Amino acid sequence: MGSEMEVVEQRLNTFVSQLQTEFAILDRLVYKNKNQHRRCSYFQYLLKVRRDVRLLQTANLEEVMSASFQVLNGKRPKQKVQLLESLKRRRSNGGKYNFLERLSGVAHLLSQGSNLVTWRKLIIAPRNVYQ
Repeated sequence: MGSEMEVVEQRLNTFVSQLQTEFAILDRLVYKNKNQHRRCSYFQYLLKVRRDVRLLQTANLEEVMSASFQVLNGKRPKQKVQLLESLKRRRSNGGKYNFLERLSGVAHLLSQGSNLVTWRKLIIAPRNVYQ
């Protein structure tokens, strides 16, 4: 089971690096075409995807994933106890969110993004004109 978790962790890390590369390309495309396509519906969806990916980056997705895998693998038991204690606490005065809130926020953003992508696939899907 340990090797399966390592494989999953490596795959997720490569997906995150690919996401960052694709976000850089998307960001540049939006920057170049913002004035021309601002009011079009397809461009509005691109802006939503861009906003959601930016939120994922501010949530520091890599850090959340690495901490999750460390706890799941049991590599750092001291951190596991501290992490479980920090899950009990709410947000501190400094505005820094605890691990559980960050993890639930990342999961919510990912589900929103997948819903948006599947919804757009249904709309853009080719229709049979001859029926």
